[in-house]
Amino acid sequence: MLRKIVGIRGWTALVALGCLIATAPSGLEAQNKKKPKPGQQQQQQGQQGNPENPQPGQGNNPPAPEPPPAAVGTVDRKILEYRTSDARSAINSVAGQADSNAYVAAALGRVLEQEKNYGDAVSRLRKATELAPSDPEPWVYLGAVYARQNQKGDADAAFRHAVDLAQGKSDGDSLYFLGVAQQQLGQYDQAVQTLERARSRGDAIVSYQIGVTRTYQKNWSAAVEQLDRALNADSGLALGYYYRGLANEKLGRNDKLINDMERFVDLAPNSPEADRARAIMRAARR
Repeated sequence: MLRKIVGIRGWTALVALGCLIATAPSGLEAQNKKKPKPGQQQQQQGQQGNPENPQPGQGNNPPAPEPPPAAVGTVDRKILEYRTSDARSAINSVAGQADSNAYVAAALGRVLEQEKNYGDAVSRLRKATELAPSDPEPWVYLGAVYARQNQKGDADAAFRHAVDLAQGKSDGDSLYFLGVAQQQLGQYDQAVQTLERARSRGDAIVSYQIGVTRTYQKNWSAAVEQLDRALNADSGLALGYYYRGLANEKLGRNDKLINDMERFVDLAPNSPEADRARAIMRAARR
């Protein structure tokens, strides 16, 4: 799997949000370790022609993806913390690989989204889907950018494609992105069940996504419980404070609401959600 993300729609969110806490092997790497089942290889060869002289793009397996450069991990963390300028500095050092490396293409797309350069973000994330055609992760990021632009049809199509790619897989990365895609499609109960099975991906990020899902469901107490768990494990989950603040608002906990929104705005002052957070704080202080 390329890397990790956050909740995106409902009251809106950000890509990064969420993603990169787990240190599990990337899904792209895992996919390339899988071997065809008995009889499958011959069937594939029959469909693709002479395996000794395959046509461009053909063969028993897709070309092994280039490994992620170290800078991608730095980008992930800076996006998670909403340190956009730092993420930009990190991606600039490897941006020349974006046309050939799925990890770099996806990371660059996420930086562009956080910079609110949505058109270029779509272009880069589409390139990532081409470089990693069997990976649901870049499709989830792509759906997030479409959602930011209120392009619901395109967003839903991307999330549905992610679901199709992740269905039937049991590794933590695939389950995580399946759960996020289900969440974004409004399949909340399914999303929670799927995400609970993805705990190996990282407890903090999974708890965050379940908390976001519970917020969308207006199950405020359950949302706070999960977001507490996430933020206790990783205080850098910027949007976790935003969603917990929304839940605390509905529970009438004004002091906690203000504390959460203050922390969020401090971490992510230029995020699309920041203006709403400020408005909520002003209303709570009256």
